[in-house]
Amino acid sequence: MQSLNVTHLTNVNPLPVFDEALFESIVNDLVTQGFSVQHRALPSFITDALLSCQRAMADSEYQKAGIGRASNFQHVDAIRTDEISWITGSTVEGEIWLSWCEALKTYINKTLFMGLFSFESHFACYDVGAYYKRHVDAFIGQSNRALSLVAYLNEQWQESDGGELVLYTSEDDATGFTVRPEKGTFVIFLSEQFPHEVKTSNRQRHSVAGWFRVNGSIDGQIDPPR
Repeated sequence: MQSLNVTHLTNVNPLPVFDEALFESIVNDLVTQGFSVQHRALPSFITDALLSCQRAMADSEYQKAGIGRASNFQHVDAIRTDEISWITGSTVEGEIWLSWCEALKTYINKTLFMGLFSFESHFACYDVGAYYKRHVDAFIGQSNRALSLVAYLNEQWQESDGGELVLYTSEDDATGFTVRPEKGTFVIFLSEQFPHEVKTSNRQRHSVAGWFRVNGSIDGQIDPPR
């Protein structure tokens, strides 16, 4: 992959990953409503890093997405048809993103005492016609995903392009509210409480999805399973 030019962001001048005003806005939203929609608020150096990495990726670096984990993993086209590529921090761009998410995790733990332990993330590509039907990221009492985060990388996204995130406030909510997947917009929400879906996309759509997790390791079994 090509690397973003971040010569000025060295160990001598650390990455400005801590943003108290933005992080406090997220925390306040989580306390009052359980989710936060930040329109075009992702710091530009984060957005630029993710875009640089995404644009340099080969098609072969993506894999068909599925549902479930470990032995329960399966591909179900009736539910989702996107493709993903996990972010490991092996590139400068990936490290920038993960460092920012680590700073956010630390701030949330400091203010809300959620006990967030780790973070995992991947690029997601929705080709024309792709979707992800209504689902939850964590079933109550059955997963250690605590917070979900989705950031968008699409420039000049129009209403006719589709591909909106629809976030529902409860299982009984049939309307929800939509978030256009515009460059720099991101959404964070409690994983167990908010069903959501990605509407069919009418043009290629790029995003980054991630999950803050609590530690579910027991009896010598490491969680999450690899």
